[in-house]
Amino acid sequence: MDRNIASSLPTKKLDRSNYASWLYKMHQYLLGHGYWSYVEGANVAAPDSTHKDFPMWEQATSRVLYCLVSYVHDQMLGYIRDVKTPKEA
Repeated sequence: MDRNIASSLPTKKLDRSNYASWLYKMHQYLLGHGYWSYVEGANVAAPDSTHKDFPMWEQATSRVLYCLVSYVHDQMLGYIRDVKTPKEA
């Protein structure tokens, strides 16, 4: 998986006028980098924090959330500021 996921996103930030095109581009980008399952909910539940896969899940979830937050205009951040998972965002 790409460690620098947000650095090369091929899209403009989400605002009140470009949701359809932003969603399409974001979906394709996250799908292509193996992260879409975190958005659609397949990886929504965290493994127990003592499980060997927990650090990997936590890191991937954080990457996707960072990516989403980075590509949302500041005026829209209030909608996703308190979410815990990419699916919620």
